Amino acid sequence: MATWEHLGEVANVVQLTGIDAVRLIAMIGKAATTARMHKKNCRQFAQHLKLIGNLLEQLKISELKRYPETREPLEQLEDALRRSYLLVNSCQDRSYLYLLAMGWNIVYQFRKAQNEIDRYLRLVPLITLVDNSRVRVSFIVLILFFFCCRVPYCCDICNCLHLLLL
Repeated sequence: MATWEHLGEVANVVQLTGIDAVRLIAMIGKAATTARMHKKNCRQFAQHLKLIGNLLEQLKISELKRYPETREPLEQLEDALRRSYLLVNSCQDRSYLYLLAMGWNIVYQFRKAQNEIDRYLRLVPLITLVDNSRVRVSFIVLILFFFCCRVPYCCDICNCLHLLLL
């Protein structure tokens, strides 16, 4: 029976693929408001994620996901949020008897999910630092290219800069 539940969970995670972190957090918040069991845990978890979602909105995650070094941690954060959505959503679908029997396990799962999300959030300053340095280098290359093209006989330099811009 555990195998079937695990298979169903994998199918649900796949259905959530492609949804960004901010939308996943909004879905978790909505699911938390309709939870039948562990309402307090669901709402506290959703409140914590809402604060995170407000900050993540400012990051322009879709731009950060264009580069592999910043994409991977953000995708792992989204995977953790997908699993968190399934956890909060399970508080709606389960019977009272199941939740009563598994109550401490679910509390542990909430704690584990929050720790995992917080672990990825600790990487956000580093992700933005990497992105800022990439933008700074691109800006410097563009300035050099702009001034280089105004100098006569600069074809070799321009060719080098064209290669850098690609």
